[in-house]
This record gives sequence, C-alpha cells and structure tokens, in this order.
Amino acid sequence: MPQHATQAIVLHTTDYAESDRIVSLYSRDFGKLRGIAKGAKKSLRRFGSSLEPFTHNQVTFFDRDTHGLVRLERCQIMRAYPEISADVKKLVLGSYLLELVDTLTAEKEPHPEIFDLLQFFTGLLIGKVFREELLRLFELRLFCYLGYQPQFQQCMLCRDQFKLQECYKFSVHRGGIVCPRCQGQVPELLPLSNGTIRLFQHAQGLDFAQLSRLYFSQIAHDESRRIFGRFLEFHIGHRPRSLEILGQLS
Repeated sequence: MPQHATQAIVLHTTDYAESDRIVSLYSRDFGKLRGIAKGAKKSLRRFGSSLEPFTHNQVTFFDRDTHGLVRLERCQIMRAYPEISADVKKLVLGSYLLELVDTLTAEKEPHPEIFDLLQFFTGLLIGKVFREELLRLFELRLFCYLGYQPQFQQCMLCRDQFKLQECYKFSVHRGGIVCPRCQGQVPELLPLSNGTIRLFQHAQGLDFAQLSRLYFSQIAHDESRRIFGRFLEFHIGHRPRSLEILGQLS
C-alpha cells in the first residue's frame, strides 16, 4: 500500500465507530481526499487538533487503490485558524467555502489551483473585514476551475459579443447572459444590470489579490447573490446548508 505526503486543508470531520474519525480534506497534489483517522477520538497524541475544519496540514497517508478511503497516518499542522471558530459570522462564511469545495469537487481529481484558492480565501477570512460579496468571487473562480464558468462575454444563444448599450438577462440553464433579441427563446431569465456584467467580466482576468480588492455596488451585490445562488442550486440540486444559515444571519 503506497504512502503519500501532501499539503491539505480539512473540510469536514465526523466521528466513526468507537474511536475513529472520517475526514474530508482538499489536498494540493491529489484533490479531495476522504480518509479514516484511526484512534483519533480517543488519543490526541497522533492527530491532536489537526482534524479541525480549516486547518492547513502536512498530511501523510496510505492509499490502497484509486477509490475509497485513504488511511491517515499523520497530520502536522502548518496553519490553524482559531480566529474563525471564535466568530460566528466568520465561521458561517468559512463553512460555506468549505462546503462548496466539498460538494462540487470529485475525489482524487487534482486541481492545485482550487487548493490555492481555498487557502487564499481562508486567509482573507481572518482579516478585520471580510465582505460577503467576496463569496461571489470565490464562486466565480471555483466554477471556472471546474469547467462551468458563467458566460458574461457573449449571448449564450446567438453568440454576439456583449454591447454596453443593450439590456441583458441571465439564464441559469444556459449558464450565461442572453441578449434582448434572444430573450423570448429562453424561460426563467433573471434580471442583470450591465454594471454587474462588467464587474464579472473584469473579475475573470484578475489574480487572487486583485480579486479581493474589488467592491460591489448594492445592485451588483443583490443581483450576483441571486444569480449565483440559483446557478449553484442548478448544478448541485439543492441550496447549500451554510448558505441558508448565512441568509438568516444577514
């Protein structure tokens, strides 16, 4: 049974049997991993607090094949985030990031860029002000890495390029904007202002640090929350639990 080592961020941990824990992690080199931590409930010596959500670890594990649980051998903490657990709002915001990655990614499909995205936004979360609209930028970049990025550059039907003087709407089913001439052919369109479209056009070409400096108008905030929420539900079949809790807090 081969042994591997990688950096990984803990997404979710559940108790299993009398003394074990099942851990979901997102690793830099192997993508999402689900592993069993033997004896983790009874003994703090081997794993300690390294299995807490958000914790960035250096992980050693054994993998018997390409499917199923890996066996966690060691987790060495590289960065813990107690600041998140100490703040209810930060905890809910951060839980949404973890839930998105856990829900949308497949096991053992490497995407180092998703690991870097999650690590960067977790670091942002512990800052003094984490604006809720940053969740939209995390969603946008995650959708892009997974291959179903919303289209804001051209009409999804006729493929005409975006024109500032025209009024567009967003189709969740088509995955992008629809021009005025094609809107009669598509049901359930959502309103979307050109300012919000331009914001996301701009965001698609920025690096992480530049993304975090973008600011949303109130219109862009409201429109993008509605559109991305519906877009996410369409792809995963339900509304994320942490997003429901966030709505109640807001």
